Amino acid sequence: MELNEEAAYRVAVTMIPGVGSTIARKLIAWAGSAREVFEKKELLRKADIVSKRIVEAISQNIIDSAKRQIDIAIRNNINIVYYTDGNYPRKLAQCDDAPILYYTKGVSLSFDSTRTIGIVGSRLTDSEGRDNIFRLVEGLKNAGFNAVIISGLATGADTFAHQAAIKYGLPTAAVLGHGFDIIYPAQNRSLSREIINGAGVIITEYYYGHTVAKTNFPRRNRIVAGLCDAIVVVQSRDQGGALITADYAQSYGRRVLAFPGRANDQQYAGCNALIRDNRASLISSSDDLAKIMNWAKPSKNITQQELPLCFLEPKEIAIVDTLRKNGDLSMEALLAETNIPMAELSSILLTLEFKDVIKSLPGMRYAAV
Repeated sequence: MELNEEAAYRVAVTMIPGVGSTIARKLIAWAGSAREVFEKKELLRKADIVSKRIVEAISQNIIDSAKRQIDIAIRNNINIVYYTDGNYPRKLAQCDDAPILYYTKGVSLSFDSTRTIGIVGSRLTDSEGRDNIFRLVEGLKNAGFNAVIISGLATGADTFAHQAAIKYGLPTAAVLGHGFDIIYPAQNRSLSREIINGAGVIITEYYYGHTVAKTNFPRRNRIVAGLCDAIVVVQSRDQGGALITADYAQSYGRRVLAFPGRANDQQYAGCNALIRDNRASLISSSDDLAKIMNWAKPSKNITQQELPLCFLEPKEIAIVDTLRKNGDLSMEALLAETNIPMAELSSILLTLEFKDVIKSLPGMRYAAV
């Protein structure tokens, strides 16, 4: 989002008391834009779209506060991504309750053109859970899957997930349950700096100085789930944030995977229940994850034995080259990588299948032959 006056109105909508992402979308759809939500207050009062309390809360003071947020963003190299922006992740946009905007600090990651794995678990994740996380991330790296590792920067499993990504050179995204004015827990401040200064990004839907509340963190988990192709639950008791994230993932049609534990081990009670109830697939390694996700190992080098592309059209060559470089990809990822319009892309993919140059995989994914 360009940080201009229009951006201030977009931020202002999220600062109206009582307005969450769902109501914000409703207001913007009715008014036509974020600016017009404020300019059409009198019409809104008569329209019976939202409660009178929300209408009365709309004021110039909120716009002034939003402008201060824009100033803070500019001074602190914070980017603001709005739900109609081209770089708003399509994976997240598919979720009905996705935030209308979020703030980022760090590198610009593409969540649609790369594989994304959420790793979550207990804040009390023990050494066994830690080792499982590090082996999983190491295995993904060694197999050539340049997956983005997503978690919530909490203590325990989240911390280990981000640390493993940094150690093995995979990009990582940390989703916060508060604004950038603080880092919670405080012991992860140095880790947050490592993420920002490395191949990673910190994300939050909460503006600078937003009140920190317990309810923020379960809400934060929906963004973790929404950005991911799959969620891996490493360790979880029979209740907790990891299971909330798994629930969100299921509701969004994402795969849920879980490490199993001993039947009487309370640290794994949640994982075992997910597997028992067929809500999660059992995994013990990155190989299991890759098989369940139908990920083909990417080719590290294009050899002379590969099918020559001289008989293909330029756009066909672009698609095949992209698949050879990245391994199998979803149609959404191909769309992001090639910038070929969706209708045309579908037609070309079908043609390439007829030519036996690519093959379709379960889950609307494609791979080079």
